[in-house]
Amino acid sequence: MTAPIEPWSPYGGGDPIVSAGRRTLVSAFGDLVRCQAGFEPNELTDIFSAPADEGENDVCRHLVREDAIFLTMQFVNGRLSSSARPLGGGELTAIPAAHWEIDDPLPRFAIGVFNATEWADADAPATHRIFVDAKEFEEWLAGLKSPGPLSDRELEEVINPRLRAARAIAARRVKPMIDPNGEEAAAVVPPSLSQALRAGDEYLTRPQVEALVKLKRSSIYTKIKEDGFPDKILLGGRAVWRKSAVIAWVEEKAAQGRWPKR
Repeated sequence: MTAPIEPWSPYGGGDPIVSAGRRTLVSAFGDLVRCQAGFEPNELTDIFSAPADEGENDVCRHLVREDAIFLTMQFVNGRLSSSARPLGGGELTAIPAAHWEIDDPLPRFAIGVFNATEWADADAPATHRIFVDAKEFEEWLAGLKSPGPLSDRELEEVINPRLRAARAIAARRVKPMIDPNGEEAAAVVPPSLSQALRAGDEYLTRPQVEALVKLKRSSIYTKIKEDGFPDKILLGGRAVWRKSAVIAWVEEKAAQGRWPKR
């Protein structure tokens, strides 16, 4: 009998499992998490081994769970197909869409295998490894990219004119400071941050964004969902942020007197 797989351990390194025209579920989900949540797959082990804290750890786990539910729905709705192969090797068989109708998909994604007979029981001994069609998945993943050259923030304003107007009003309401020469100064933004961001528009990795805006990873993703922080975009399969979009958000918050706390 194959030894149990430690949850999230398959994400710790490269994926050596080979199948013609297919990718393991672990490989595919790792790419989705990288693109959607901004985590590297090898971070998942630490994220899920960390204690519950009603803070960063819990937020990160929630984001990964949302990605698992999202991908599961693609299988349930037939947008993506999946197949199973006996552990150790053998013939691939299609996994019916109904076999993705499970209460909690996260344990299945954590190990990338399942019991083909007792498929609804996450605790049943694993018998098969899960694969997805490589070309189908990659085309689907590419379709999640933001269309055109606009940032997600710009697209949001195009779709929601009321939001665009509210942001414009907030910018006009900022009370200018008066410098010693009697001239109006710009809204207060930390000088080192302003200089760094204005060095030129370029793409920033998540750690670079964290360092610039002095927010933790979980705070950034929370503000993406709740406070208009610019969403990531995909560049060569990697999650990055446009520097110009980040500074626009920073200046908007400074104008509103709502400089974010850690």
